[in-house]
Amino acid sequence: MIGSPRPTPSATKGPAVPLLRTALRRTVLAATLALTVTAGAACSGGSESSSGDAPDGWTTVTDERITVQHPSDWASEPPSGKPWTHRFVGDGMEMQVAGAFSDDETASFALSKLDLPAMVELDGYVGGGATAIEVEGADSALRSDFTYQVDGTPMKGVWLIAGQWPNPATAVVTITGERLDDAVIEHVVDTMTFNRRTS
Repeated sequence: MIGSPRPTPSATKGPAVPLLRTALRRTVLAATLALTVTAGAACSGGSESSSGDAPDGWTTVTDERITVQHPSDWASEPPSGKPWTHRFVGDGMEMQVAGAFSDDETASFALSKLDLPAMVELDGYVGGGATAIEVEGADSALRSDFTYQVDGTPMKGVWLIAGQWPNPATAVVTITGERLDDAVIEHVVDTMTFNRRTS
């Protein structure tokens, strides 16, 4: 979800966020995002594999329209709600994947469906604009960094969005935490592949 990683001994470094407040925030945010996502963003599963093109220490996951890699030692946990279908936690960070986020024509349209609810629901949310990125198979792709707070603790996050036109469709990966590892984000961006749909 947009919020911070769940406080588990293996996933969180530094001060822990109270579980009840985090769970409540996740529920509210999941409901808000679910209302903003079009009917094409139905929750569906994907596959996970450590074989293929993933280098040592990385695992590949394919979810509908997006294929992405995450560190192999990150724990797979239940996603926080629609539209997210995969969630991985480790090293004080959290990554969630929505392989069928929306039927928007561009990544920038999809960003607005993430950014606007976050402005309302996340304490201290500040979006950082958007930067074009290259994602194999995508006609448009953006990275948008943001900050927010959980119980007064400063948090960081990034939206990674890819889309296609014609046959509009988008997919989103988000990474959040008290601190973000630039090398992890760069690897995720460099290995993202958008799986185009034909109708």
